[in-house]
Amino acid sequence: MHVLVFNCALGLVCLIAFLAGGAPERWTAIIFIIGAAATFVAPFYNAQRPYGGLEPMLLAIDVLMLGGLVAIALRADRYWPLYVSALHLIGIAVHGVKAIQPALVPWMYAGASGKIAYPMLVLLAVGAVRHRKRVLRFGSDPDWSQL
Repeated sequence: MHVLVFNCALGLVCLIAFLAGGAPERWTAIIFIIGAAATFVAPFYNAQRPYGGLEPMLLAIDVLMLGGLVAIALRADRYWPLYVSALHLIGIAVHGVKAIQPALVPWMYAGASGKIAYPMLVLLAVGAVRHRKRVLRFGSDPDWSQL
């Protein structure tokens, strides 16, 4: 049930990002969609006992996503990508906890690494809506900061 709810929320928020957001919102939505798809098809390290140990494929996907999110945060003329990157780093820290403490209950590992995505979706939706409001109010809203 959780997967269905998350995928519906992801689809709705990414649609909002594509319709109302600027380039940072759209790129973040693309990263979220690719990350969710990759996580869905990634094989578990121990198929008989998912989340029983550190899941290296999921960790690799999360690290690649973090790289993309940090790149957006460094270039975007917005603050919310910094918070999304920080939240995703917390999600990666859960993998570290599982590596250090293999006795961590599997449902806790799965839940902690999955539930952190909901605040990230909220930040993306709020960022897209606020971008649209700034465009309507000021006529433009720069997407990327000047170097």
